Amino acid sequence: MINQYSIVYAPDTRSTFSSNEPTVSDSVLKVEKVLDGLTFPTGMAFLGPDDLLIIEKNNGTVHRISNGVMSKEPLIDVNVANQVERGLLGIAIEKNKNGSTYVFLYYTESVAKDGNDFSADPLGNRLYRYELSGFGTRLINPQLLIDLPATPKPVHNGGVVIIGPDNYVYTVIGDIDLHRNPAQNKESGKDVDGTSGILRITRDGEPIEPWILGDTYPLNLYYAYGIRNSFGIEVDPVTGNVWDTENGDSYGDEINLVDPGFNSGWRIVQGKSSLFQIHNNKTFNPDDLVDFGGKGEYSDPEFSWKAPVGVTSIKFLNSNKLGKQYENDMFVGDFHNGYLYHFDLNKKRTGLSLEGSLTDKLANNCDELKQVIFGQGFGAITDIEVGPDGYLYVMSLKQGGPNCDPKHPEIPCVVYNSEIKGNIYKIVPK
Repeated sequence: MINQYSIVYAPDTRSTFSSNEPTVSDSVLKVEKVLDGLTFPTGMAFLGPDDLLIIEKNNGTVHRISNGVMSKEPLIDVNVANQVERGLLGIAIEKNKNGSTYVFLYYTESVAKDGNDFSADPLGNRLYRYELSGFGTRLINPQLLIDLPATPKPVHNGGVVIIGPDNYVYTVIGDIDLHRNPAQNKESGKDVDGTSGILRITRDGEPIEPWILGDTYPLNLYYAYGIRNSFGIEVDPVTGNVWDTENGDSYGDEINLVDPGFNSGWRIVQGKSSLFQIHNNKTFNPDDLVDFGGKGEYSDPEFSWKAPVGVTSIKFLNSNKLGKQYENDMFVGDFHNGYLYHFDLNKKRTGLSLEGSLTDKLANNCDELKQVIFGQGFGAITDIEVGPDGYLYVMSLKQGGPNCDPKHPEIPCVVYNSEIKGNIYKIVPK
């Protein structure tokens, strides 16, 4: 059974993107395919021009792509639990002044071979730091930085990793579906356990002082909380502000400006708070939210979708290679429709510059959404990056589409297909 909102943004081509080539709306730009044949790719990170690492969710493999050619052997093959949204989920690279390179990987670790979580619980959602070997062919010297819950459900694991301009490591995790504690705005729940938050640490895994929400572990890791699930965090290159994307349930996917101590509202409110009564049949009361003694603060999303689109990666184009009009603008992907969205920011860069029917920060239907659709036909976008050449790179699976699990209408059937292939595209001038 498809939930009541899941077809609102569903054009006829919704689940047939695998046979179409992606396009962009700007007539002076085009989409080039960089690489195909990847197996459920979820992230990429550049080492240099025409040189990047990619991760494959269900295989637990990291490959190096040099001049369009993939390494015959992976740099590493980690044991991952890969049921539904579990797997190898995030990668970030940091080059050190001494010439060494750190590679950060977030994955749902299993005891044995990939996929054993059907018979045994995974060890956890874990963030590791590796070093790139001298010849660049292996990842070595693993250091466990954060150990997070991965049970009871195989969903809402988050996993995106970025290195901020402050040289701190940021990662995000959802609520693993059934966790209930103050990080999910349940004051009387269990102790905070690291779920439903954007977490921030040093590259050695240490909390950052001064602590934002509290001094006890793991509360001292939190940069933000109240997050249902997220596949995108990013830092504005102009202001240093953190932004994220967040997946709703049957409504209310979000783009948020994330100040330190930001409370995204889950499990009390999702999407615009003004829609709360419509979906919950009661009045939203901000006093129901946990604020950690005034240290946390809720704010409405800067943009939301009434119907879920499976919003994923978010990226600022810190380059003028696609034209001055796009420099430092925001690009966002989705999983269900294969859309690439483009947003201008307001003058203070504290919100999005929206016009017409979108000035209420809410896309109610497909006609309204067309105003911000920049590209389509990508399938299911899993990552967006800016390459050293200044162009926009999009990683995607060959198809997106509707859900097949009525208990989780936001999860498309493609998540259950472990062998689905994916591509990397580049957007360039014609």
